[in-house]
Amino acid sequence: MTDASARAAWRGRLVAAAALLLLGVGLWWWLRDDDALNVPLGVEQAAIVTYGGPPLMVKPFKWGVGVNLRIAQVSERDGLRVYDIRYLANRAGTFDLKDYLGSEDGRPLEGLPSFRFTGDPKLSKDLETRIRETEPAGVEIGGYYTVTLWALAVAWIGWLLLLIFYGRPKPVVVAPPAPPPTLAEEMRALLTRVEQGTLDATGAARLEMLLLRAWRDGLVPADAPMARVLAAVAAGERTRDALRTLQHWLHRRETTVTREEIAALIRPLAQPAASAPRPAPAP
Repeated sequence: MTDASARAAWRGRLVAAAALLLLGVGLWWWLRDDDALNVPLGVEQAAIVTYGGPPLMVKPFKWGVGVNLRIAQVSERDGLRVYDIRYLANRAGTFDLKDYLGSEDGRPLEGLPSFRFTGDPKLSKDLETRIRETEPAGVEIGGYYTVTLWALAVAWIGWLLLLIFYGRPKPVVVAPPAPPPTLAEEMRALLTRVEQGTLDATGAARLEMLLLRAWRDGLVPADAPMARVLAAVAAGERTRDALRTLQHWLHRRETTVTREEIAALIRPLAQPAASAPRPAPAP
């Protein structure tokens, strides 16, 4: 046998041994029963124990005990008692349920089957999926909580709208200011008071100012000072006699000027402006 063939045979034996080792590990992993032995910590498990001896009870709780258990239900079948036991592992380790059970009358538990399990601190993926599928994720609150919140929200919004809009004063509509009276309108009002003899000092001053304003047209500009206006009106041919009459009536106690003469001065200015004549129709 050459060295090459020897090396090839040796390599073949190594490969065969490795294959057998992997096959053995795979079979061990496949045949092991984790669910029957390992239980996650803090998750309640169930076990059914059938026993024909004295009635079972849970031993009194001790601080630091590795397993908590309770008997959820007891039934009888074929003269034997069937116990539905719920247990929970508190720490890692291997435990036996029969170590936490005792008889109600204190007799020894002969023939009680052993139920061994191991507390596993790791939560398996299958168990995590089972918890997620079976336990409701939402939080349900009774007593019409959501409806009550909606009703309170609607009531609060309605109350706020009432505070804002109920009894709110309506906006005040400001009427446009009335146009000032025309010269003719003021003169008609003063003429009535002169004819009735009810013209007071304020009205007399207003009458004098309006007559001077009307008489200055064509004599001086509108922005001329009062002294110039008086001088121009007193010198004007059509206004000097009227000004003298007015001043005698206003400023002299004993005057011979009558109310009818003053009314005659006012009356031409109290007439409304004549409307423009309509053009004659074409022949």
